[in-house]
Amino acid sequence: MRRALPPLHALRAFEAAARHESFSKAADELCVTQGAVSRQIMGLEEWLGVPLFRRLTRRVELTDDGRALLPVLSESFDRIAGTAARLAARGRDLRIKVAFSFGIRWLMPRLVRFQARHPDVQVRVTVAWSSGLEFDPQEFDAAIPYCREVPPGFSAVEVLPERLTVVCPPALAERLRVPMDLGAIPLLHGCSEGQDWRAWLAAAGLPFFEALRQGAVFDAMDPAMQAAAAGMGATVADRMLCAEDVAAARLVLPFPEIEASSGSYWFVCPEGMQDRPAVAAFRGWLLEEARGEMAQQSAAAVVSPV
Repeated sequence: MRRALPPLHALRAFEAAARHESFSKAADELCVTQGAVSRQIMGLEEWLGVPLFRRLTRRVELTDDGRALLPVLSESFDRIAGTAARLAARGRDLRIKVAFSFGIRWLMPRLVRFQARHPDVQVRVTVAWSSGLEFDPQEFDAAIPYCREVPPGFSAVEVLPERLTVVCPPALAERLRVPMDLGAIPLLHGCSEGQDWRAWLAAAGLPFFEALRQGAVFDAMDPAMQAAAAGMGATVADRMLCAEDVAAARLVLPFPEIEASSGSYWFVCPEGMQDRPAVAAFRGWLLEEARGEMAQQSAAAVVSPV
């Protein structure tokens, strides 16, 4: 239904003049001339068919109709301004849901570089113990999940392919000459289903170890890597996510030539959101960081100290 509304400029002029009880002060607030304010209000009075001000010698005062209209307009303008401010702030915000280990190990240490480049975008990161793909578009603008493929309904781009390999503390690496030696040391699990170890063993051409039914089980790759660095055993980890521990010699790669993959890390957002400025800026930066990481990994061959 079409609304019969007075001109917005006239309503703004009246509301400012009514608050100040002055046409000249309203003109200063609106950055127009006093005559323009007077003409807008006269037009509004003509549109409404009632006087809103009494024009006295050196001042104006509201009529009863003017007093009735002022609070309605002031409240409406305040609500419009508040909603517009929230929407504008949301346009500069970026709410992202991130797979836990990727968020903690890879994204967080780099996020300062995005903020330095885009100080006007406020990033709100939520790390998820699940893959991170399941998210409510009302709560998140985008996600960085770990999965093999992205279902329909999302705009998606692959960020980093998973590169699984075995990692362990240096002391245990001394006992690992061939992959079969893993059956004699404690094995740690970064997921309860054991698919990480199964994928790596398949890549190594090995059968499932009975020892894999034992050992501590963690609900994410990050705590399993921490436990391995503390000396608890060997685990399977993504080379991108364990790079810092390997560089610091907290972990070593006993079999760097054997890699497996069960999926990738993706940047996904609902269809239609991919061109939002904050989303596009973050996606571009994320892919730039990923390309740099992959180039660095390719250029520097990881050599085990074993």
